[in-house]
Amino acid sequence: MSNTQSNDSLRELNAKLLAEIGELRKKFAEIKVKNDELKDKNIKIPELRRKFAEIEIERTELKAKIAKLLKQGVKENKRHMLRMPSSRSGSRSWRKTRQILQLRMLGVMLRLLRLRLK
Repeated sequence: MSNTQSNDSLRELNAKLLAEIGELRKKFAEIKVKNDELKDKNIKIPELRRKFAEIEIERTELKAKIAKLLKQGVKENKRHMLRMPSSRSGSRSWRKTRQILQLRMLGVMLRLLRLRLK
């Protein structure tokens, strides 16, 4: 009788261990899938870093272009201001020149906005 009892307890223990092995295999498969997903994401990281570096370079170049355009606008304004007749005369040409300058500055500002929007 003790043999039958120990056989039964061994079978019961074996069944429990088989069930636990099945659960562990299932968890292992899930972990493997997750690991593969993470490996795929890790492959993308260097590409994303490269793209980020390119964007930063482009951003720096755009900032330099904006600064250059602003300087250019200031120089143009100074040059045109020197050419303007004195404001004492109150002539129409002075008003027209001022309007032209304002339009040019507006054009410079529009170019800057376009650069920022790109």
